[in-house]
Amino acid sequence: MAELESPRGAVNVGHSPLLQEAAATPAAAADAGQSPRQAELLNARRKFSSTLESDVLDYLHYGPAQLEDCVTTMHTIFNNIVMHPDEPKYRKIKAANKAYLRHVATVHRADDLMLQAGWRPKVVDLEKAWVWEYEPSSHEFRVLVEAVEVLGRAMQTLHAKAEVRDRPQPAAAAMQRQQHDKQQQQQHQQ
Repeated sequence: MAELESPRGAVNVGHSPLLQEAAATPAAAADAGQSPRQAELLNARRKFSSTLESDVLDYLHYGPAQLEDCVTTMHTIFNNIVMHPDEPKYRKIKAANKAYLRHVATVHRADDLMLQAGWRPKVVDLEKAWVWEYEPSSHEFRVLVEAVEVLGRAMQTLHAKAEVRDRPQPAAAAMQRQQHDKQQQQQHQQ
């Protein structure tokens, strides 16, 4: 079974599609005939995927809905730059932004994903903000595109988990029907 290195040590990729995809190393990319820039991009994707999977998607401390909100919000923030690379309004997020505070800032290590995707904390107009300052032709822009793709896949996985969680189990559904029927009978008797 493949492993990835993370700040907390080796991470077994197990059956995680995000980590399996990221398990390739820059050396493997070079062996496959990729350029050093392509290998760097692959390494950035691997690091982003690893941080997302092993540090941010923490089901012990956060519910699936909160994690889905975090990933969806980050995907929207990052994708706005990819879709509108020359639009300045998408290149700055105030640290006090309600959506950012509610969905991203509350999840431990989500700020690491912001940094890995090229965002930098700065003070702009006397307010703390996250700023993205790279050109569409830059390596950092390609890293951001990779981050959008990884977050998109994570959103699909989180959404599927939320659907399974929210789907009533057969036994639970039968109990709910019985309780409902019992309440109906009690109401008719009154």
